Amino acid sequence: MSLRTRLSLLTVGLLLVLLVAGGIFQYFALGQYLFRDEAQVLQQRYAQAIRDLTIRGRACTAAGQLASGAALGAGAKLLPPVVGGHITTAAADCIVRAASGTLVTAVLIDNGGSVVASAPDGVSPPTLALADYSSATQGRTTPYYLTGSGSDESLVVLHSLDTRNGRHLGVVQLSESTSTLRQTQGRLLTILAIATGALMLLAVLLLPLLVRRALAPLRRVTEASAELAGGDFTRRVEEPPTRDELGGLARAFNEMAAAVQRAFSIRAESEAGMRHFVGDASHELRTPLTTIQGQLDLLERGAAEDPGARQQSLTSMQREVRRMSGLVEDLLTLTRLEGAEAGSDKVRQPVDLDALIADTVDDQSVRAPDQRVEVQSQNPGQAVTLGDPDQLRRVILNLANNALAHAPGGVHTWRSSVEGHQVVVSLTDQGPGIAADALPRLFDRFFRAPSEATSPANGSGLGLAIVKSIVEAHGGSVDAASPASGATITVRLPRLTKPAA
Repeated sequence: MSLRTRLSLLTVGLLLVLLVAGGIFQYFALGQYLFRDEAQVLQQRYAQAIRDLTIRGRACTAAGQLASGAALGAGAKLLPPVVGGHITTAAADCIVRAASGTLVTAVLIDNGGSVVASAPDGVSPPTLALADYSSATQGRTTPYYLTGSGSDESLVVLHSLDTRNGRHLGVVQLSESTSTLRQTQGRLLTILAIATGALMLLAVLLLPLLVRRALAPLRRVTEASAELAGGDFTRRVEEPPTRDELGGLARAFNEMAAAVQRAFSIRAESEAGMRHFVGDASHELRTPLTTIQGQLDLLERGAAEDPGARQQSLTSMQREVRRMSGLVEDLLTLTRLEGAEAGSDKVRQPVDLDALIADTVDDQSVRAPDQRVEVQSQNPGQAVTLGDPDQLRRVILNLANNALAHAPGGVHTWRSSVEGHQVVVSLTDQGPGIAADALPRLFDRFFRAPSEATSPANGSGLGLAIVKSIVEAHGGSVDAASPASGATITVRLPRLTKPAA
């Protein structure tokens, strides 16, 4: 079964159980209320009868009838109620007749458990256990007693009959049939049954609609999940304004879908980048391999017999082997850098970039014979960062070689300064500059921008990509600019304001 069906059935079943339990409670609670209320009516009836006999000047005559003092004739004689410590039959008969009624039976029982008098005549009063009467003589009674069953069930109330000096004369029992009370209970039960049936029918009709509406966000999430699994990573669900569990589920799904979309986008970019990388690497490796293969073919066709041709072939192959070795070394370096091996905490130390620049560019290998190199520091001794000296030296060396390849001659100017929490290092040349469409790709792997001095530029095309990887591994950034003439590459690194411990 669907979740909606299960929830509907569960709710209807729970509602039925609660209604039945509530109806049973009301049925018995009403019975207790009715019995207690009727018992109080009987107790008030007995109290009223006693007041009529003792307070209002009425007395029992010899005929066992109630009469007032004014109604007694000159020769009338009042009946003594007690003779020899026991109530007389006539007095007992007078009391029960005063307390009885059309539907109420009154019985007076003496201390021995015998019925002394009962009223009305011809009615068999219900009887209780002797222990109940004994308890009543000692003042231990319950609000009411139920005796018999079905149509013979009766409600019984007991009262102890005592004299003014505290002598116990017996027990007065008032009783009446519970049929009227049971009918009232039955009518309530009928009303509860009809109401329960109506409510259950209404619940069966409305609950599936309400559950369907309540689970609508869950259904939308299910449909969106299926579409997401089918490849539609842009699928989202409408988030309800409520902050309940279904609203949380919708928001969690949208966040998950966005994360999946980002992951697949990154994966697609990575795969595209990997394909591009493999293609570029294959192309770069194919050139020296083709050259070496060509020279070997020449040697096989007889060039090895000619010392000059043999030496030329060997020189060409050595040059290509060095080029291929450099390319492989650059690829390994770039792989290590992108694996976050560069600038790791275990090799970091304070590095004075001014001193590192001066020491690196002083090497004759990074300048032409007539090349002029200027080093300018706006904040001497303050351009200090925390990093790997060898990797940072590689940054300066690659930038210097790149400027030498694209802008030989002229002046190469190195500048360093401190800007807030950053150290800024820039290299400006006086070469032909960089085309505007080449600037965004300048730091891509294997990208080589053509220049006026060299067409196209020599090298593996990995030098600036290595620079970017090293700088970013140190928490910095690198960018390039090319005004009307020349080009400027700027490196920004975090500044070390306090000496490292």
